[in-house]
Amino acid sequence: MSHIIDEIRTDLSRTRLARTLIRRTVGLGFVAGFVNTVGFFDLHVYPGIMTGNTVQLGIALARNDWHLVRLTALTIASFFVGGIAGSFIRRHLRRPPLELIVMAVLLLAATPVRTRTNNAIPVELGLLAMAMAMQGETISRIGTVTVQTVVVTNNLLHFADALVGRFLSAPAGTVGRGTHSPPTVTEVAIPGCAWASYSIGACAGALAIVTVRAPLLFPICVVVLLVVDMLLHAESQPVVQMAGASPAAGRSGGQ
Repeated sequence: MSHIIDEIRTDLSRTRLARTLIRRTVGLGFVAGFVNTVGFFDLHVYPGIMTGNTVQLGIALARNDWHLVRLTALTIASFFVGGIAGSFIRRHLRRPPLELIVMAVLLLAATPVRTRTNNAIPVELGLLAMAMAMQGETISRIGTVTVQTVVVTNNLLHFADALVGRFLSAPAGTVGRGTHSPPTVTEVAIPGCAWASYSIGACAGALAIVTVRAPLLFPICVVVLLVVDMLLHAESQPVVQMAGASPAAGRSGGQ
């Protein structure tokens, strides 16, 4: 395992583009883990994980828990509306990364809402779900890796597959005709970093909730920094593709 880590570190330190891709992957994963933790902490509903919310909706219906039905249904509906709005905005913006600014505004709006009475919690969940949909709608691919930073199930599968393809299968020289070449070190690192940063974001969110009055300011700052990074380094923008940017930029659907 140590030689794998050494090879990844060496490759990333040698290539500026690889560092850019990893930096953006880590930032987006951190934001998603953080925001999902805040939403779950407040009322046990994930703003960005619709698979879990759909399962919870079915359980709530079976148990006649209408309060939970309303909350999960609101979150799912808000996420869907956020996806529609995000798609519409992206198609009309000349600089798609600016869509993440809309996401930051939604997080900022949720900041005072969550400090009010429990009656404001459905509004908070709606805003957070729309923000997560904006992130998922904006970024669909980093480098050559299809990655969804709002959830991590497919990222773990991509990481496992890339790890095997790069380090645990036949060497490149013995790859049979008609098969794909081994993934690059960067293609291994991106889904792995997406999962790891998501976990770190969740941990940071849990700590911030109990120590800071306005924890959502942390992911807001990260989103703003990501937008600045994308705008200042426009030459690397094509390798961080917007959702729907090209037919080849397939969407990861696992959640």
